[in-house]
Amino acid sequence: MLMRTRLTLRSPFGGTVVRTIVEGRWANDGSDADVSLGEDMWALPGLVDGHSHLAGDAMPHISSPTDLQEAARRASEALAAGVTLLYDKGWSDETALDLIEHVASSRRPHIEAAGRMIANEGGYYAGFANEIDPDEIGAEVERAVGGRAAWVKLIGDWPRPGVGPQANFTIAELETAVVTARRLGARVAVHTMARDVPSIAVAAGVDSVEHGLFLQEEDLDALARRGGIWVPTLRQVEATAASLKPGSSGQKLLLDGVANVCRILPLAMEAGVVVLAGTDMAVPSAEVAAEAIRISECGVATATVLRIVAGLGHESAGRSVTFEPGTDADAVLYGENPMDDLGVLRHPLHVIRQGRFVR
Repeated sequence: MLMRTRLTLRSPFGGTVVRTIVEGRWANDGSDADVSLGEDMWALPGLVDGHSHLAGDAMPHISSPTDLQEAARRASEALAAGVTLLYDKGWSDETALDLIEHVASSRRPHIEAAGRMIANEGGYYAGFANEIDPDEIGAEVERAVGGRAAWVKLIGDWPRPGVGPQANFTIAELETAVVTARRLGARVAVHTMARDVPSIAVAAGVDSVEHGLFLQEEDLDALARRGGIWVPTLRQVEATAASLKPGSSGQKLLLDGVANVCRILPLAMEAGVVVLAGTDMAVPSAEVAAEAIRISECGVATATVLRIVAGLGHESAGRSVTFEPGTDADAVLYGENPMDDLGVLRHPLHVIRQGRFVR
């Protein structure tokens, strides 16, 4: 790592700033830098995966021990690809929280994480989530935060044999979860693929809607007013639909949901919802650009997609997107302007995390 590197940071959104890396943070332009870099490159603060699972690359149907080293490897690969922020939306254990504590922040993306997911009895893969009595949801949320989780992940609905996706929690129970989490300084994310549950989750005050295939236009303003997040995970939903029996009710539900997502994505951005690109497990976090490109195929403008994959997630986590002096020296540099071609996001020339050149 070069301790005194002077960088010219030219944003695809317009404007250029000159910064020097000093002890892992941005400082104003300095004349005593050892090296200058970036005059002919384009800079972003880093890509954001809004729905990741560092603990695994496939969802097991039973709870199983997780290899922390494997999770660290996934995080390292994501960072090398230009991902400087991950929202880890929970697992069958607290691997992501352990990773935050045991792996140096300069060697992984910044991580906002949940611990073990919460469902009710029969409300998720057997043995995977913490299956609770909904009457105890306040105490269970408090346990899930445990003084170290930034997020609580609730499984809002799940298919039941013969009847399809059913709500796991009432609006009152979700409200209790939200109030409890906020009292502890955490936020609540809700998995939902059913038709009616997204609106219930928004009305209950949740902070992030995961998948949210059937969000309605009337939900968007309410979600936007509180800085709420929506992570559609289009590629994951389409992969799940492709795995189902052709023409089945489950496949039809998911494909109807994808159509609804594409219809309201532009409306969500106009309303001010924090829309994020999320890989889930369709692809590794290192390939979150693929989800951004899929979002663009829904008719979302390139400039908006760049905000989705490299801006809004940082802002929601309270992180700088303008390379402000005193903030972490994080940047991803590209040889071409990603505003001209989103495919450029797959090929960073330099990745910098807390002043350390990762790539």
